Amino acid sequence: MKSFVTTKNGDAGTTRLISGEIVSKDHPAVVCTGVLDCFRAELARLRLRVIESGRSDANELGDFLFWLLHVCFLVGTQVNDPKRRHPEYRIQEVGEAHLTRLEAHQAQLEAGLNIPRQFIVSATSVLAAETDCCATHARELERAIVALQREEPQFDAVHLLCFVNRLSDYLVVLARHLEDGNHLPVDYTVLGPEGG
Repeated sequence: MKSFVTTKNGDAGTTRLISGEIVSKDHPAVVCTGVLDCFRAELARLRLRVIESGRSDANELGDFLFWLLHVCFLVGTQVNDPKRRHPEYRIQEVGEAHLTRLEAHQAQLEAGLNIPRQFIVSATSVLAAETDCCATHARELERAIVALQREEPQFDAVHLLCFVNRLSDYLVVLARHLEDGNHLPVDYTVLGPEGG
């Protein structure tokens, strides 16, 4: 029986982009797509953990994370076809409307926070820690998009970079929101005199 997943086309270390180009699997477009896949998987797990947490705002947060998961697929079509050879595959492009919705949700969460001015040394809940991991992966995705844009100068990533940059900010705010006021800022006295 023919596998729905296994094609064997990548056995030689190459793959086909949405654009139709066959490239090495370490091409920046493939790397960027892979980083996006990792981020999306982490985000999907976070969403499930939030929903299962029983928090009073679990459904609201879960719905927003579900929307973000769909935006990931818009990002995927853009980074996998940086030369825009197949615009017909793009259901939408990440733009101002997506950024506006993201910023509005961040502002809503941030309005109820009293975050310490110091750096946060550690999350104080597993949900917050998982969200911090997602924020780290979002920053990795941003770096991968920058590398792809450098490789493919015609790649129009202006709105995409703005959204992904703001996405990591949103996730940091979400992590602090999920701590429910119990934050753990850096306390260098823990190191003792001269780090001992």
